[in-house]
Amino acid sequence: MKWIIKNWLILAAGIILTALAVRYAYHERGYIAVGSEWTVLPFMFLLRALYREIKEEVKQWL
Repeated sequence: MKWIIKNWLILAAGIILTALAVRYAYHERGYIAVGSEWTVLPFMFLLRALYREIKEEVKQWL
């Protein structure tokens, strides 16, 4: 539960963006299929991890 509270902003944004991506992909294809639109939520956490790594590296150089 603490993890959900700690990451609520990324979870909310990821869920909303995933829903939009799925709707758009299904509309473009004209049929239901599972594609990379379902990777939006994990990609959000990857972006956060990359941001933190870059921030730490910049701190070390300054």
